[in-house]
Amino acid sequence: MHGWTARARQVGTLLLLLLIPAVLAGTGLRPAAPLAAAAVMPDDAPDDLVEPNGLIGSRLKAAPAQGPQLIVAELSPRKAPVPSGPVTYVPILYYHYIRINPNPRDRLGFSLSTPPAMFSAQMQYLADHGFHVISLHQAVVAVKNHTGLPSRPIVLTFDDGYTDFFTAAIPILQSHGFTATSFVISGRMGWAGFMTPSQVVAADGMGFTIGAHTVDHVALAAQTPARATWEMKQSKLALEQLLGHPVVDFAYPYGSFNQYDMAQAKSLGFETACSTMYGTAHSAGQLYELSRMRIGGGLPLTYFAGVVGGPAPTAAEMRSL
Repeated sequence: MHGWTARARQVGTLLLLLLIPAVLAGTGLRPAAPLAAAAVMPDDAPDDLVEPNGLIGSRLKAAPAQGPQLIVAELSPRKAPVPSGPVTYVPILYYHYIRINPNPRDRLGFSLSTPPAMFSAQMQYLADHGFHVISLHQAVVAVKNHTGLPSRPIVLTFDDGYTDFFTAAIPILQSHGFTATSFVISGRMGWAGFMTPSQVVAADGMGFTIGAHTVDHVALAAQTPARATWEMKQSKLALEQLLGHPVVDFAYPYGSFNQYDMAQAKSLGFETACSTMYGTAHSAGQLYELSRMRIGGGLPLTYFAGVVGGPAPTAAEMRSL
């Protein structure tokens, strides 16, 4: 009986550790030490970070005991902290795959995939309802200086540098004259399913922005400071050597980062670093934890309209899907 009671206490403690961050996430508060010593993998963690029961992000990883406070995406998308100072409102969307998920049993793959027809309908919706797709740089300048933006501004970003950004997303974007940023994992260029170096160069030449996304797509908050710095610096240098110009945009893999990583992003010359925290209000003090809104998983057009703050889709728009 004593063994059963001890086991129950252990299970209860684990559940409490898992639930507290999610509860605090809804309040905008961050857990203080010692809870801050555990990095929680967020909702877009890859297959090798998914528990056997299919719960994404339920595995806790120990961080260095003396490391800085962790600021990571929680078990579900976490709202960004309330901005301080002047605020600029602009939705920054982020996609992963533009494809039909090839494996119906792959729930993670489904959640990260937007079918091309659905992506086309979303872009058509933006065009039909007067949205102005601006570059990430233009949004950052407006946030930093609190200057004006066109009506209904929106930023499009794509994480990981998958081949289908080049083959599926770019033709649709070009048909509307839209721009976008692709955050490329520099060490995976040329791998199966990822853009080749020549495709990255071609996308850059078409006017699309190429940003850095580390060399190996590691969760930075779980790395030593030296490894985290190397991942960020080398990805930037590799892409700059390939493209022949500065690369100033960065996105944290899995939304995992801490105060050290934010400081490094700034010192390495990035003008911004994107998180996976959920929100559309930005301030100059949050340029290295920029919030975004994730799109994927077959979301209905009505939901997409709500995310970008537009009117309800018309019947004709709904029939186009």
